[in-house]
Amino acid sequence: MRACFAKVLLATSVALSPITLPALPITKSLTLQVYQVCDNAGLNCASTGPAGDTFFSTATNTIWAQAGISVLYNFVGQIKSTNFSFIDDNVAGRKFQDLAAGYHFQSTTIVDMFLVHSVAGAYGEGWYGRGGLVMGMDAILAYAAGGRIDTMAHELGHNFGLVDPLDPEHSTTDPGHSTNPNELMSGGATRNVPLTVADINPNGSGYDLVSAYQVAFARKSSLLHDVVAPEPSTFVLMAVGVLGLVVIRRRRVGGITA
Repeated sequence: MRACFAKVLLATSVALSPITLPALPITKSLTLQVYQVCDNAGLNCASTGPAGDTFFSTATNTIWAQAGISVLYNFVGQIKSTNFSFIDDNVAGRKFQDLAAGYHFQSTTIVDMFLVHSVAGAYGEGWYGRGGLVMGMDAILAYAAGGRIDTMAHELGHNFGLVDPLDPEHSTTDPGHSTNPNELMSGGATRNVPLTVADINPNGSGYDLVSAYQVAFARKSSLLHDVVAPEPSTFVLMAVGVLGLVVIRRRRVGGITA
């Protein structure tokens, strides 16, 4: 089976029973800079996700809402490269690092996401503690009717530095991953994958759980930015504006029907 892996070397642990955690208020965000890889002619491009859920944004945001994190997307453009449409880290010139080298290579403040046709031996890869991930869209979409909807969220977890050696659930046999199959950061070969967002924790089967330890760790990532709440005075002005629109609307309707 294809398995998702991280660029890491970690260690040890013990599987715990799943714990249902509520979503936190959204106070952190990050923007994914998205690049779609096509062939040399700009054709045969990698998919951008299932119909109606571009970039798997619904599942990704549902999962990371557990940590109070919102994921935004900025489609930068296409990369014309038949060579990089098929990533293989065992082949010189086709490695993920070769593809990403001309961009924000392993940045600690910017996250680049590359959509390709395939990643040899994996659904995707995420740099450990750095802002880069690649998605093998052919295999992800072939997984089930809606695709393997949590791959992107999982790779972002690696970008945030999960799973680190001090995590009580880190694995000694699968570095960078959790031992709990109900957790998002469990390895791709063992993770219980939701087929719809209805099964993402805290709903349904409670899959893709992000533990309390992992929430706290991820929220410290330099890739994240604070979500600035509007000043109280802004809320007052918004309320006045909405009230004014209601009054105008009523007057106009009254004039038409009179």
